[in-house]
Amino acid sequence: HTSSTLCAKETHLCADTVQLGRGSKEEYGLLFDSVVVTQEHQGCVDWGGLCSFLVLELSDKVKNTRTSSVPCWQPPRTMTCPHRDQVQKVLYLESSGQYLTVSKGGTVGLRDKEDMSLLHTLRLQNSTVTPKDLWVTDMVLLHNVHKIAVSFTSKEVCFYDILSKQDFSCKYKLQGLKFTPWCLDYWVDPSNLDQAVLTIGDIGGQVSALYFTSTQISLFERRSLRTDADSADIILWDELVKGKHCSCYTVTHQVHAPAWVRKVRYLGSLEAFVSCSTRPQSSVVIGWREKESRSLRVTSLFTKRGVWDIDHHRGLNLIATAGVDHQVLLWNPYMTSEPVCVLSGHTSPVLAVRFMQTKQQLLSYSKDKVLCIWDVSSQQCIHRLAGVFPKTQEDTHTLLFLQEERQRLLLSFNSLLLLLETMKEEKRTSSHEHPVTCVLYNSLFRQVHRGRGSQRHYLFYIFV
Repeated sequence: HTSSTLCAKETHLCADTVQLGRGSKEEYGLLFDSVVVTQEHQGCVDWGGLCSFLVLELSDKVKNTRTSSVPCWQPPRTMTCPHRDQVQKVLYLESSGQYLTVSKGGTVGLRDKEDMSLLHTLRLQNSTVTPKDLWVTDMVLLHNVHKIAVSFTSKEVCFYDILSKQDFSCKYKLQGLKFTPWCLDYWVDPSNLDQAVLTIGDIGGQVSALYFTSTQISLFERRSLRTDADSADIILWDELVKGKHCSCYTVTHQVHAPAWVRKVRYLGSLEAFVSCSTRPQSSVVIGWREKESRSLRVTSLFTKRGVWDIDHHRGLNLIATAGVDHQVLLWNPYMTSEPVCVLSGHTSPVLAVRFMQTKQQLLSYSKDKVLCIWDVSSQQCIHRLAGVFPKTQEDTHTLLFLQEERQRLLLSFNSLLLLLETMKEEKRTSSHEHPVTCVLYNSLFRQVHRGRGSQRHYLFYIFV
């Protein structure tokens, strides 16, 4: 090294490595060589210079990481769609790798896992109502039992078997619900596939949860031979509430009343139900399950104009809300008096929010057709996409479906489906703006010196 001061500092830090167990003498030597190169007075490294170097290096790494994490989208692709009315849900079938869409009128479309081309279409059968009165409100996948649960405005939830590729046969009909079910959610205990929870949010402001205890055997007990024209077993809601089915019991609350429940989620890690509505006093409601009890302890989150959508990041344990007041809020479920942070940038009501579970990022989509990607750690919008979405009517129903594994984003605009995929870019590192004219290797310090030519001088860069 170039001075006794530098050697003394290196010796002191190398002695500390024994205590800290981090780094080696060679690594600390390379670090100080890098700092010396950046100093005006070479031969001496002061504490301020070392700190400045480390801060600049860290900020560059963070900046490069954020830049690389911003997606580069391929041109949007409009999907061939069999639906004549609005799309209510998009699901990914892990068993087959296919995608499943359902529309308000009960038309189901199966799509290829690679190019998402349309493979098969069918219409859900429900003899309870006439085909012209059929209205699907939501659908969820019961992946551990190879079924889908579909909610209808006829105040029932039907369970269809999806193993048959030609026609989904109805196995159960849950009837006698007090209000029309509007949104669904399904969760399975990963350590015990027999334990599952189906959550229902309805237009009466009620959140109801069905706890299944033996899904691998049967969702419900067949207490009688009640069937309908679809040959489906009829399950009455009152029987579940009264505990007449040992394999299933219910838990409810009605804090959102009189507003509609817009979205429901069951958070298995918290053993809690999260739901939202456009009523400010009950914008978000968390129902905590008491241990060894079927009662709920309920807490409410207040916003100015209510919430359209919610999502939860498992790693960060944060709840994101899509606000009617144009704001995206992040909440700590244990500290509900105020949000952790406010993400401001939208100029119209936010319709949907989705966390990227593998990253500390959040997607939000607003009514004025603007898609934002937020970096949660810095609370900054790192990407804004607009002008690529189709022109539609004012009251367009929009659905946001994100699949991180394949880096696909699917948006619905009533019956229209739009696919966004990211480009796979080759990573290239460039250190010079002009052609490199010489390269030298220093074997003593294991450094590469490279330079570029200019009109009057050479610039040399040292890489450690």
